[in-house]
This record gives sequence, C-alpha cells and structure tokens, in this order.
Amino acid sequence: MQNIVTHPMSKYQTKLPLSFVKNSGQEDSRAHFTTSYKGRRFFFSSDRITSVELEPIEEPVPEPDDPRNGVAVELSFVNANPNLIPEGILPQPGYHHFYRGNDSLKWKNGVPHYKELLYSAVWEGVDLELSGSQDGMKMNWILDGSNRVSSIRLHWAGADSLELDATGNLLVHHALGTLTDLAPIAYQEIEGERIPVSCVYRLYGSFELGFELTGYYMENIPVIIDPILRYATYLGGSLSDDGRGIAVDTRGCAYVTGTTSSVDFPVTPGAFQTTLAGSRDVFVTKFASNGGSLIYSTYLGGSNIESDNSISLDSQECAYVTGRTLSADFPITPGAFQTTLGNIFVTKLAPDGGSLIYSTFLGGTGNGTAYGIAVDPQGHAYVTGNTSDLNFPVTPGAFQTTKIGFESGFITKFSPDGGSLIYSTYLESSGQDVINDIAVDVQGYAYVTGVTNSPDFPVTPGAFQTTSTGSSAIITKLALDGSALIYSTFLSGTATTSAGHSISVDSLGYAYITGRVNGAGFPVTPGAFQTTYGGGLADTFVSILSSGGDSLIASTYFGGSVADVNYGGAIDMQGRIYATGYTTSPNFPLTPDIIPSLLDGSANIYISIFSADLTKLLVSYCLGSGSGYSIATGLEGAVYVSGETMSTEFPATPGAYQTTLNGSRNAFVTKTGFAFYRQASVEIEGLF
Repeated sequence: MQNIVTHPMSKYQTKLPLSFVKNSGQEDSRAHFTTSYKGRRFFFSSDRITSVELEPIEEPVPEPDDPRNGVAVELSFVNANPNLIPEGILPQPGYHHFYRGNDSLKWKNGVPHYKELLYSAVWEGVDLELSGSQDGMKMNWILDGSNRVSSIRLHWAGADSLELDATGNLLVHHALGTLTDLAPIAYQEIEGERIPVSCVYRLYGSFELGFELTGYYMENIPVIIDPILRYATYLGGSLSDDGRGIAVDTRGCAYVTGTTSSVDFPVTPGAFQTTLAGSRDVFVTKFASNGGSLIYSTYLGGSNIESDNSISLDSQECAYVTGRTLSADFPITPGAFQTTLGNIFVTKLAPDGGSLIYSTFLGGTGNGTAYGIAVDPQGHAYVTGNTSDLNFPVTPGAFQTTKIGFESGFITKFSPDGGSLIYSTYLESSGQDVINDIAVDVQGYAYVTGVTNSPDFPVTPGAFQTTSTGSSAIITKLALDGSALIYSTFLSGTATTSAGHSISVDSLGYAYITGRVNGAGFPVTPGAFQTTYGGGLADTFVSILSSGGDSLIASTYFGGSVADVNYGGAIDMQGRIYATGYTTSPNFPLTPDIIPSLLDGSANIYISIFSADLTKLLVSYCLGSGSGYSIATGLEGAVYVSGETMSTEFPATPGAYQTTLNGSRNAFVTKTGFAFYRQASVEIEGLF
C-alpha cells in the first residue's frame, strides 16, 4: 500500500455526470485527461489508464496535502501504437476552474470537459471509447474486423492478483479490496435478429488480460460484447420478506417496497421508523446506484398487519407507496385527507426517508386494497385497487359514484399535499373487478388494467373488444377529470381467463400491458414471438394497445408447457417491453447464450425483454426459486427488478449489499445493463 497525496474533490463533485477534464497544466503532465468517480481518480495518459483509490477518511479529517494510504492500479496497452493521444469527444456545457495554492500564475481557468474520450488506433483496427455511466466508466472497444479481438492485450499493474471466478467474472485483487468486471456477453445483429456468440476473458500470465470469441460467428458482421449483471442483492431479515414494488430515480438509485415480518430487517439510522410495529409491516428502502449500500431504509406500519404493493417517485425523489393496512394506529399526518381507519394507505416520504410529507387512509367500512400508484409531474398521486366498500370516498361528477358489484375497482387522484381528492370513482361491473396497475401519460390521463368476471363491465363503443364470456383482462383510459371513459376494452379473445397485471404508456399514448392468460384464443398478431398457447395452467401475455383503444398494435403469448405467471412489466425509451414473474415450465423460452439462468426451484424468477414490435425475444433468463413482482427501466439500458427468493444460490454479486439469504424468504433487487450500439465490426464493452 502506498502513501499518496492527491488533490481533494468537492463533496458535490460525484453528484455531477462523469466527464473527462482536459489537463491544461493543473495535473501531472503525463495525463492528458482526468475524471473522478466515487472516491476514485482516473488519469488518462498516452499508453495507460491509472486509477487511484484512497482509504476512507476517518475522523479527524486530514488536511488536503496530508498523505493517505491508497492504491494506484494501472491498465496499460501492451505493444500498442506508440503515438497514442486521447481526444475529447462531445464538449459539455460549462468549464472547470482550478485555484490551487496562492500563486495566481498556476491557476487554471476555463478548462473544458467532454462526455466521451477516444483513443484512436490503439492497435491497428482497434479504437477505444470511454464514457461515463452511473455504474462507473464504460470502456468500449471498436474493432474493424472480428479477427482484431486477439490484438487487445491489457496489463494490470498495482494489482495483487487477477482471477476469473466460476462464472467468468474478472476479479482484480488489490490492497484496498477487489474490483469486479463482469463476464463478457457477445452477440451479432444479423438481419435485425440478435445471434449469440460465446465470449470469455482470457488471462495471459499473471497480470495480462484479453478477450476470446469461443463460439461461431460470421466474419464482417458486428459482434457486441457486453458485461450484463450490474448488481444482484438479497434484502431481508431472519423471517420472511418480499419486494413488491420498485422505482428508479435519475441517478440510478433503486427504491424498493414490500412487506416484512423480520424484527431485524435492515434499517438505517435516522429513518422514519426503525422498529417493527406489528406482526407484519411495510418497508421502503433506497439503494445506492451500485447496489452496495443503503441510502435509507425504514419500516412503515402500525400494531396490526400491513402489506405494500406499489411505489412511485416524483421529481424531488420523494417516494409514494400504497397498500393495505389493518392498523388503526398506522402513521397518519395532520391535515391528511382521511385520518380514521380505512384499509388502504397512501404515504409520501421525504427524500431522505426520515419523515412523512403526508400519509392518509383511504376507504370506507368494508375491505379494500391498493395495488398501483403513479405520480404526475405536478405531484398528484393516482391510486388504484379494489374495494368492497359501499361508502368508499367518491367525488361529485365522477364516472361511477354508486357501488353495484360485489368487489369493485376504484381510481383516486389526490391533491399534491394529500389533503383532498381531485377525483375518485368506482370502476366496476355487477360482479367482481380488480384493478392491478395504473399509469399516467404526459397529459395527465390515467390508464388502468386488471380483471373482471362480468360481461357488463363498462366498455366503450368502438373499443377493441366489447364482449366477454369469462374472466377477462380490462384496459381503461379515464378522462382528465375522472368523469368519463376515453376508452375501455376487454382483452381476452375467446380465452377462458385473462388478467392484466401491469400497464405502461408511451409518448404516443400506446398502452403496453402484461398479464396472465389461461388457454387458447387470446388475441395475438401475425409475426408475434409466440402465436399459440404454451399449455399448462397459464402463460404470460404481452400486448400493445393503440392510442384510441380500438386495435392491437402487437400481442403475443409467452410461456412453456406448465405455468408462466406475470406480475410486472415496463417499457424503455425505445419501446422495448420488459416482463417479470415466475415460471414452472421446463421449456420456458430462455436465451442462455446472452445471459445464463439459475433454475433451482419448482418455480423460478424470470426476467424477459422483447423487441418493440413483439416479434423477437431479445433476452430471457431465470434467477432461481421465487418470483419477480415489479420491474423498472432506467438510464443507459438498465433494468431493475424486485421480488422474493427462497434460493440460497441466488446470484448475488460481489460487493452487493446483502450476499446471503437470511430466513426462509427474502426480497431481492437486481440491476442489469443492456447496451445498444452503433454499427461497427466488433464492439467490446466493459466497466473499469
């Protein structure tokens, strides 16, 4: 371990996007550019990249020029172009200014910084692009032919040892710990279809690294090599815990909610509630973007039983959660809409998780549960679920103000302060109706999906499907003021049973629905990934409904021969569709050459990604016994999933917050990165 003197970073610096700062004389002359990320400094020289990491500061805080223990790790290019000079790409707004010491002649003003850094022709036909991400620094190798893979040779200096673990991850051991670079994944895009190619790291001697394509690939067709799993962690105590909802902020931090019966569930100092209040409480947990620590974690509950089903975020990083409570002493704030017991709660937490901005009951004297929550840019919370209340709170002029069925859906919009209702309506038939999820578009229209067992559920003329003979999924778009239906449709075809479990909406007003279907006859579109029922008890379905609710843009079955049950769905900015749930099918569709699966239970967690037109399965994998319940997408192709697992073999990643199963069942959280690249003969991406 070395004693290192380094210039201090501002405590605010790591909150800025990672960029590459030109060396205009403020650093050692050997470095052309520098950057910083989470306590590590990077120096980009002509023939190497140097990373400096210092031991954490302990009180008292040292002076800036005091030496501290640290480690410098160098990644150098072996037998590379001797005339390399990195070039800044995509200048970023603003400048850096450096005022060090009292000699103004050494101060540097107006130093530019860049979004990307390019090393051209590191070896013949091989370029290196570097860019920032919320997971670290991305290294993207661009090759003009697949035969160039063998040219890449990297030497690690300052490391104690290099190791490839059983799953192919690279472990760089050094004096302060271990860096982990996940096993590479490769594929080719051929006529719009993703074809997997096997790829592995190769160690040459003790400290040199390269790549090798070990499977069949076509010459002169792009090969993309990408490490996938960013982190995977358990979350729980010594009894039973499950994760039911997940949301992601712009920094890449995951917010998870669910239910726990563990007195030792992990909570953080200063959190709103640090002890279990009843036999089962809600939890709300915010993870750091790398999954290695908790920003905050709190119980939320009273002396009886709670369950939580959904979470959403606003632009201020306040978490909104909703679910069911039986506790008359559930935490409620002064001035809330309803301060006496109703079986539904709606709670908004402060950004630090240390207090409640508002918390309210919702409901009458019967039973009710909220299953979905969404928040618009103005801070209105939209809540949906089902109720048996004859006196559920509804507003004058709402679409349905009188209960007619046994169990009814509802949609409620709160004021930003949680003190009043903008609108609240039943959405019901004469039978039994459950609304499972809600989404809100940029204009403030609410969309819901769920299931009804009655043919008289309210549908609109000209909707895609206006009749149903069994239990059918439903999709409804509500007017801005909650007074009418813009459209409402069944979605079942002639299948005996279907149910919508998740809904997302894009900028064009298309609704993306995932759910479960039992039997043949569900409406699918020509060319869809799977046009026939897989068999058994249930398949997942994925459907895209037009903006007018009158036609299907695309629709597919998804499943094998036993049971494939969906709970969560999401979309990304490019229209790709994501689904999660569990499968018991031995022939469930998987993509083992893209990412390996763990199958160690009778029911296994699945995570799957479809092309925007639902004709292709891009990625599909399993994570062991349990179920995925909620899925969200973030920046840079990241997908986040939460659920429950009973598996001691769940693939928790090195450095994750919790790497072992506590109790019989824990929540889990995963972050997986998928990149979509510009065309090139070969691209290899890794995280430094």
